[in-house]
Amino acid sequence: MMKFDVDAAIKHSKVDPSEEILEPPVMVYIETPSGDQVPLCTLGNLSLLMGKAKSYKTFLMTSIVAAAICGRCGIVVIKGLPAGKVLYFDTEQSRHHLQRTIRRICKQTGIDNPENLICYGLRPFTPSERIKIIEYLITNTTGLSFVVIDGIRDLLSKGINDEAESTELVSKFLKWTYEYNIHIATVLHQNKNDQNARGHVGTEIMNKAETVLSVSRDPKNKSIAIVTPEYCRDIDFESFFFVINHIGLPESFSMIETIDNRKYEKLKQNFEYLLPGMVTMSYQQLVDEYMQLAAVKNRAAGYAIRDARIAGIISKNGNGEYKLNSVTYENTF
Repeated sequence: MMKFDVDAAIKHSKVDPSEEILEPPVMVYIETPSGDQVPLCTLGNLSLLMGKAKSYKTFLMTSIVAAAICGRCGIVVIKGLPAGKVLYFDTEQSRHHLQRTIRRICKQTGIDNPENLICYGLRPFTPSERIKIIEYLITNTTGLSFVVIDGIRDLLSKGINDEAESTELVSKFLKWTYEYNIHIATVLHQNKNDQNARGHVGTEIMNKAETVLSVSRDPKNKSIAIVTPEYCRDIDFESFFFVINHIGLPESFSMIETIDNRKYEKLKQNFEYLLPGMVTMSYQQLVDEYMQLAAVKNRAAGYAIRDARIAGIISKNGNGEYKLNSVTYENTF
């Protein structure tokens, strides 16, 4: 092990007030309705995305990664300024499910296999082995700018509440962001009883991150995800919303664009006509039938299906076909 050089560390760490230190380059940002660009992920920093189980955390991360790769994604408020290669590490999913996640990123970029996206599934390894793999790849990937670690709990051998191990892990993250001038985006579950990230490791990252986002499902309509900025080192931005569309990709949804009762009732009437009783249809069948019934084009039919699904008028069954709900949600648009 290399001996720690205290003199060199002190010299390197000193900050001169007369020195011109540039702001860190932005990789991913939020574009507000007024056109402002609020930094979400900058080089040399750490961020945290948290949420309870099944809250669409990984779906949101796919959009952030897509923006880091090509500047855009399915959630229109998330934009990016691509700067280099992206490493994506997942510690929980099987290879099959991880590949599905990665394909969601690719579909949002419009590129089948982006050359600057490199992904690894670390589920088979021990916590210490996972850390060694991550460190090796960060150290040896040229042109690296963005790293995702989905499942940091699985990098801890003693659990999320061990203070020493948690502090050491977060210190590694900060060291890597500084030494390699990269951004590290982490994902962690929230506590069941409050909005804080789980365990001591969650507390440590929340204290060190430049951005902390939480994602949750709307209590009135579980189809809608709400993204909230819990902490931003820059200015805050308003919460935004997204849904999962018919091909399984995150898509922006605006609560402001309300559907009045008359339009809601019209949607309900149309889908009650198309899907009476136990009738089910595939997405394309339903689009075709809705186009004929409402005399609209393909895109408008797709939006009608999306809105009806969010409003609880229709839903997907286990075969991926659409059916009419016997009891619909209150119109919460």
